Amino acid sequence: MNKLILVLGLFLLGCASEEVKRDRFFLQGNIALKAREYDKAVGFYTQALAVDKDFARAYNNRGVARIEDDHAYEAIQDYNMAILLDSSYYDAIFNRAYAYERVGRTEDALSDLMIVKKAFPDSAYVYFYEGLLHSRLRAYSASMGSFQKALQLDPDNQETLINMATLYYFQEQMDSAKALLNEVLLKYPNEASALNTLSQVYLKEENYQNALTTVNQALNIQPSEPYFLNNRGQIYLEMNELDLAAMDINRSILIDPSNAWAYRNKGIYFLKSGDPEQAIRLFQEVINRPEFVDEVYSFLGKAYLEQDQLAQACESWQQGIDNHEASSLRLWELNCR
Repeated sequence: MNKLILVLGLFLLGCASEEVKRDRFFLQGNIALKAREYDKAVGFYTQALAVDKDFARAYNNRGVARIEDDHAYEAIQDYNMAILLDSSYYDAIFNRAYAYERVGRTEDALSDLMIVKKAFPDSAYVYFYEGLLHSRLRAYSASMGSFQKALQLDPDNQETLINMATLYYFQEQMDSAKALLNEVLLKYPNEASALNTLSQVYLKEENYQNALTTVNQALNIQPSEPYFLNNRGQIYLEMNELDLAAMDINRSILIDPSNAWAYRNKGIYFLKSGDPEQAIRLFQEVINRPEFVDEVYSFLGKAYLEQDQLAQACESWQQGIDNHEASSLRLWELNCR
């Protein structure tokens, strides 16, 4: 199954004039959606629904256009209508799961995905997406189980292996992470995501030169990938190359302003630059976003400590512990016992 499922309707000849009008608007909406003209697509689907208010496919596709245009809450309402009209509309149920994830309602996303999984028990992508959702909740054991099932159904999917390696990374099992990533790279030496993830493993091991070399290999393949640029910025931060770090992090944000990891790293930049107040502002902004971002409470506590606010630092690290941040646990044990 695709991440977002677009129903491509065919223009039906010989139908009643109202149905012909409805389907013409629907087809025009599909054309606009494929061209990424999201406002136009929403307009055409709305015109189709003005002709036929019970047209479930138009609700689903309008939801796709809206979520692609960063209007996830409106998309959820469209998917709700599509499902209300057809309770077995699994495309819309899957799409709603994705929309729920976008607004931070991960448990609701998992509930929808369970419905889809019952209907499509042999879909590798459904299990893969389930693994991603479990990882958002830091449910690493459940996430690994879902990825393993996805790999069983689709053994050649390197993306699954890369995400399994990422789980090992979050649990600080670096040897296992490297083994999986090297397995991918042995077969696909130009797999940029594997190179990027491997660079983060090297960074965690404080092997900065290998981290920089590896992320540069990824950027040679995809020069404007915002997550790769942000990760190189993080490596430069650890190397105390703050000007280079700022260039990469700011460019990453310019390309993708929604990347919460880049704002966390910008907060680290301010922390290292001696401006903990700006750092705290950015870390709190990241915490208020629905995306999963690792170690943000750890750095927030460090920023409070820089301002001699030990109570707030310990509170931040306790929240990090609750979110399975190993670094927060170490800092709490060092400063807060």
